[in-house]
Amino acid sequence: MAATQRIAQWIVDLPRARTAAVAPLATAGLRDAIGVMLAGSVEETPRRTAAAVARWGSGTSRIVGTGQALAAPWAALVNGAAAHVLDYDDTFNPLAGHATAVLVPAILALGEERGADGPALLDALVVGLEVMACIGRGVNPRHYAAGWHATSTIGAIGAAGACARLLRLDATQARDALSLATSMASGSRMQLGAMAKSLHAGLAAKSGVLAASLAEQGVSGAAEALEGTWRFARMFAGADAPVGAMDPPAGREALAIAAVGISYKAYPTCAATHLSLDALLALRVPPERIARIETSLPAVLAGNLVHGDPRSGMEARFSMQYCLATAALQGQVTLADFEGEAIHSPAIRALMPRITMHALPDAEPRPPTSVTVHLTDGTRRTETRSIRRGAAENPMSEDEHLRKFNDCASHVLDPREAEMALAAIAQPADASTLMSRLVPAA
Repeated sequence: MAATQRIAQWIVDLPRARTAAVAPLATAGLRDAIGVMLAGSVEETPRRTAAAVARWGSGTSRIVGTGQALAAPWAALVNGAAAHVLDYDDTFNPLAGHATAVLVPAILALGEERGADGPALLDALVVGLEVMACIGRGVNPRHYAAGWHATSTIGAIGAAGACARLLRLDATQARDALSLATSMASGSRMQLGAMAKSLHAGLAAKSGVLAASLAEQGVSGAAEALEGTWRFARMFAGADAPVGAMDPPAGREALAIAAVGISYKAYPTCAATHLSLDALLALRVPPERIARIETSLPAVLAGNLVHGDPRSGMEARFSMQYCLATAALQGQVTLADFEGEAIHSPAIRALMPRITMHALPDAEPRPPTSVTVHLTDGTRRTETRSIRRGAAENPMSEDEHLRKFNDCASHVLDPREAEMALAAIAQPADASTLMSRLVPAA
């Protein structure tokens, strides 16, 4: 079988017991995605997106934070934008992008439309992650280095796989869903710091819902969409995938959610800033002793940090200077640091010109990130990091995850409502019941 058919057959054949065995990991991913979605739901991008698509009618799938009901593809679009707008959502290494910000909005929207139960939602999430891993292994790092925003491109195909599983499509239909999604895959990293960047997660989620729903009704695509001339790997990465790279796990081989793991974010900023933030915060230098700060990091990360003089909170998330200055002066970086007039703080603006960023030549393995703080007495202190806090190899504690969720949820829900939402996420009965807990009381 060619790659698309192999993945499609795996989607259909994977025993539910395999995904049930990693349900706690999937639940953690679901919780993080819903938390950041709640916080993001009050932001301008998802609100404007909801206003745009509401003109085309109502539906059965609700918008997190408001309860507005839209057709499933539009609900996935809006909730995906909310999940990604704060850049607080997790990352997934094989994808080289943000996974649950795409998958969770897709499966919640389609799941509410179709009455899916909680185990089916978690099952689809695990499958979607695996599809993203298969394709990511086949095209990265070339795909990402070429400027594609993998959250949007590979994300659309992964979401189609998750939705195909949720709809219980047969192998031919699942293949068509994947194929159709490759025709919807798009998104450039040129949008970093723009509204369109956060919309990418929503567009991918919408594409997944649409591709699987079309395939369910017999709309077909090319039988092979991933490998060969004019196919995804060559078109989006410039070369065929390495032999076997896109093969799904065989037999009892570990699933990606367990073998690779999801990397969660400790800060609401571009992931490229996180190792530098970890290193700087570990130094614990009093602000009054800081003369200047230098950070060196791999070029592939530095290339994302394109806003040296940010004019909005969205741009500030992609500014090393702003993020490090905020951490140096406050000892933390929070959601509030990107809201309102916070980014124009005189103290932060005064320190930013004394922060420099050096891009290290990309290599395998990736070179570590270092931060050097030059002190006012002429001495200096240096800290180095290779694995960011929140990664599978350097996990956040359960208390940290709960604090993050409650902080995010507080933008929409009161403490009692947040507690009820957490309980619904921990043991999801069905998509509709879960979504009812993600809307504040009238």
